[in-house]
Amino acid sequence: MTYQLFADVASLVLILAGSFLVFSAAVGVARFRDTMSRIHAITKPQTTGLILTILGALLKVTGSPEFGIAERSDLGVLILLVVFAAMTSPVTAQRLGRVSRREGLYGAAADMSRNDAPADRSLRRR
Repeated sequence: MTYQLFADVASLVLILAGSFLVFSAAVGVARFRDTMSRIHAITKPQTTGLILTILGALLKVTGSPEFGIAERSDLGVLILLVVFAAMTSPVTAQRLGRVSRREGLYGAAADMSRNDAPADRSLRRR
């Protein structure tokens, strides 16, 4: 078994798994009703799916028979994409969650459990 065959099979598995996660994130955004659930659907599987897809592309590039000096810059760009996606997605989710809590962008009160419901009064002293 050559590295080229291994890279092709592994990249196929990673790209398919990543695309499934990105698709499930899109379905979650369309199906979930409240803001917090949508934020969860956007950040968790979408970021993991993006990272898996990029890692699959990374393996595909390194497994290519024409892999040389020119393709090494492509690897750098792919690695930077993984790093920036991993750094920015949690921050974006935290900011979206904080704004939605402050603005009261929740679902219907009847649909929320005790833990999901906002506090009756503000904890901040005025």
